[in-house]
Amino acid sequence: MNTDFENIRQHLIRLAYRMLGSVSEAEDVVQDAWLRWQSAGEPHLDFPRAWFTKTCTRLCLDRFKSAQRAREEYFGEWLPEPILTHAHERDRLDESLSMALLLTVQRLRPTERAAFLLHDVFGYTFDEVAEILELESANCRQLAVRARRHLKSDALRSETDQVTVQRLSEAFFQAIHDGDMDSLQSVLTENVVMRTDGGGKAAAAKHPLKGIAEVTHFLYKVFVAPTRPPSARPRFVWFNGAPGALLLQDGQPVSAFHFQVVDDRINAIFVQRNPDKLMVFNGFREASTNGSKVS
Repeated sequence: MNTDFENIRQHLIRLAYRMLGSVSEAEDVVQDAWLRWQSAGEPHLDFPRAWFTKTCTRLCLDRFKSAQRAREEYFGEWLPEPILTHAHERDRLDESLSMALLLTVQRLRPTERAAFLLHDVFGYTFDEVAEILELESANCRQLAVRARRHLKSDALRSETDQVTVQRLSEAFFQAIHDGDMDSLQSVLTENVVMRTDGGGKAAAAKHPLKGIAEVTHFLYKVFVAPTRPPSARPRFVWFNGAPGALLLQDGQPVSAFHFQVVDDRINAIFVQRNPDKLMVFNGFREASTNGSKVS
């Protein structure tokens, strides 16, 4: 059974992470599922993957209320904990791991979130989703429909490729480094939104910055203004299914940038500054970006 569990462990963490937006919480859920199986006397399972998937999903549903309370009490903007992407999965963007989608998913009702992720992301049939959620298949279908309506788009299908995201992120930081606000504005959409998560432990904007004028003004004050020290060059690293950028200070990660691209321009900027959530990048080296976490 140990071998069977290890074979499905990464699948379970991927599922729990997308539901909870936290690697550490996802790992806790998977561990709790394992302990439940052990405390039951380690019974033989004809279909271990199905049993553990159902158990992990139910455990995530149990955590949603406490997680929601924690979000409401969180200082400033809350962003998901970054998750690194394996090297062999960097040939395409994974929109199901994007910060934009994960944030929207967090606003869904628990059962809508579960039905959408299980069916649309992980490919379970609605009969299988019904078994996991202990609901009728038709109800699960409706939950997924409502979830998609809330997402308001084909959220898992992007017309952008990883080369474009990389090119725009490089242009973004080059413009900041050069202090060229015109070039910076040229890579942003007019309605760009920037969200920063400091968790009360690092400097960050308490509310989303909206619109190209507000965003560029903020970036100028933080990175370009004459009183600011020269900004560090970014280290580019894949996380949350796309190319991102990491800023280091004295060898330690202080900011992780993730971008959403629409119509060949950056439409949203997500900046993780909470040191607790940046621990995934500890020990990061520019020449080694294979990632130690699941994707």
